[in-house]
This record gives sequence, C-alpha cells and structure tokens, in this order.
Amino acid sequence: MTFRDCARLATFVVLPLLWIAPTPLRAEHAPAAAPSVDAIEGVQSAALDQPRVYLQLKRSARGPAVGAAGEDGGVFEAFLDTGASGVMLSAEVVDGLGVKKEKSPRGGEVVFEDVGVGGADKFGVTEPLFVTVAGYPNADQDAGAFTQAVGPLRMQVRPPGGLLQLLAPGGLNVAGMPVMVGKVVVMDPTPLTKFDKIRTTVVPPGDRSIPKTSRSVPLTYVSFARFTRVAPAGSRGPDLQPNPMIGPDPFNPADKARPVVVQHNGRTATGTFLLDTGAASSMISRAMAEKLGVKVNPDGQLVTREKTFQLTIGGLGGQKQAHGLFFTKMELPTREGKPIAYAQAPLLVADITVADEKGKPFTLDGVLGMNYLVASAEVTGGLLPDIGNIVDGPWRAIVIDHPNKVMGLEPQ
Repeated sequence: MTFRDCARLATFVVLPLLWIAPTPLRAEHAPAAAPSVDAIEGVQSAALDQPRVYLQLKRSARGPAVGAAGEDGGVFEAFLDTGASGVMLSAEVVDGLGVKKEKSPRGGEVVFEDVGVGGADKFGVTEPLFVTVAGYPNADQDAGAFTQAVGPLRMQVRPPGGLLQLLAPGGLNVAGMPVMVGKVVVMDPTPLTKFDKIRTTVVPPGDRSIPKTSRSVPLTYVSFARFTRVAPAGSRGPDLQPNPMIGPDPFNPADKARPVVVQHNGRTATGTFLLDTGAASSMISRAMAEKLGVKVNPDGQLVTREKTFQLTIGGLGGQKQAHGLFFTKMELPTREGKPIAYAQAPLLVADITVADEKGKPFTLDGVLGMNYLVASAEVTGGLLPDIGNIVDGPWRAIVIDHPNKVMGLEPQ
C-alpha cells in the first residue's frame, strides 16, 4: 500500500479525524471498564463520541463576531482535535460567514497541501482572524460563554464535496492545537452512559473548574510543519502548532521520555503515540505489529488465526478499510511510576507515513484515540455501521493540561 493510500494527514498533520458515521445504537451498556489491579479490560474498537466545542471568529480581538448578524450569531460547531496542528473550516462556514481567503503576493489564492486516506488534498487559507471558544454542549451561547480571543490565526479551508461533504452536509470543522496552546482541555465523558455527548471545555491554567486527577500521563510536543507544503512559494500558509505525543520525541534521539509499551503473545514493542482526540479509534504501525509477531499483507490484511476486526476510516481524499486485532496488553507511562495498562487492547494496523521536502520519510509508531478514554463499542459495516457491545469508559474526568505537558485521568 502506498503512502497516499494509507496516510491520513488531513489538514493539520497526522490523523486528525477518524470519522465513524452515526447510526442508531442497538445495544445496552456493559459495566464500566474500570481500572483493576492488573489492567483495564473491555475497551472496544471505536469511541462513541469525540470532543467538540463552539467557535466564533473575529477580525479584531474585541470586535463583533464575523457573521454575528446571522441566525446563529456567527457561532458554529467544531471537533476539538489534539491530532490537528491547525484549524480547519468548512467551505460552508467560510462562505456563510463571509470569511475572506488569503492571497499570494501576485494576487492568486494561497494553496495549502496535505494528504488524506485517498491521496493529496489542497486547501485554501483564510484571512487572519481571531478565534474564541465556548464549551460543548451548551445551549446558551452568549458572549460570556466564549474565551478570550486567540490569534490572529490563518486557518485552512476545506473545499466542498467528497466523503466529508456526504457525512457532514452542514460543514465539518476542526479546532486544532492553535486554539489550545497555553490552555487546559477538560472532558467529562460520563454523559455517554446515557448516550449523550462528551462535555468539553477549554479553560486557562488554574481555573477552578479543572477537576483533580490521580493518574498523570506525560506528553511530548512535536511539530510536523516540515511535512506540509504551501504554494506559491514564499506565501504565508495556515498557522500550525506542535501536537502532543506519548513517548520520546521521534526526532530527538536523546529524548529519554518513557514510551508506550505493547505486548502480544510473549513479545514486546515500544513506541511514541500521537494523542489524538480527533480519532475515534487507535492504531499502530506495520513495523510495530510485525515486532509483535503479526504479519501484514500488502493489502493490509492481517495474517493471523486470532479474532480481527475492520473499520471504514474516512477523511481527506476518501475512505479505506483498516484491519486490526486485540493485542495482549498496552501500557501508557505515568508520572506516578506505575503504567496505565489495558488488557486485550484493540489496535488497527496501518502506516501513517509522510515525507519532508528532501523526501525523507517518517512513519508514526501509533495513535492513541478516544476509544481508550471514553465509552467505546464494537463497530461493523461501512459508512452506516452497526454498533454493539457498548462498554463504558474507565475515566470520569480527562484533563489535557497543555502548559504542564500532561494528561490527567481520574478513574470512575
């Protein structure tokens, strides 16, 4: 499988969104996958939900919201995505709010290129705008609900059409790292037990609403800007920020941060995983899977007698089938010393490989998606899948503290 077939760098570098199409739920919740003496059990292949926020755009930090005179007051919904290095707006939002696009010195539109499931996609770049964020869900989106404006930021514009247009005809927007820099993300996943949405807020450090947590997963921040391209040469592209990863910096051999550990059938492999709140599922690279004794065919099929699963993952450029299995154990390092262990850990096996301007490739070891943090389910089928074997998540509070480079978790 080629780089363009398996990479998912949508808009902002490295697997920002694993889209599982919504469908009526046909199963009851199983008991929570609570932490035990040895390991958390029961995690399934895909999360039931991913965090979202509300956004407003402004042309000046204290000015009115762009499109404030409209029916929605200029407020729109976006996925909050730590796997996104930038902010992506849909063409529907850009056109509806009257947002302008950035021009090159010669007057043409600036083009930002990134890579998705089905190949390379090109994006426009917005004018510099300030962004404010409000928590989700919140029915009363008055001015006081929004944070202090961040920016000005240039954002990516997703062109209309394609798979994402089919799945989200009203426009799919992604709030990536630029709106989270210096902030703390707080997620309450407990509403998922009633098939409601994750409650998500983005607050300043020290905010009284930040819950205390007893487990602390250290984070390493890595920039992937070198793997993106802007045309014409010399133009200003979208604003990008480093992404949080668990493990040592893959571009710094001297980094001694503890890695993610995966065990299977008596073998052990270690690596650095992208922490991706925009991914409903999690995965490891082919090389890491092969270290664990799992053979992968060129078409992505796993050669094993063990139980496997597959998911239709979609994003920029199209969709593809990814195959995975339940590995014996996966461990996340903690500042407390004892790792957080997951038994029978579901992981897709796929390579996310990029190349810099000199053609030097880089492949992610893995991605930690939301299925390990919130309620998850077994998903079968295509774009309108069946969802069953629903299991409650192991955590009642998830706190991603970007200033202190740590993800805090509190057990149920």
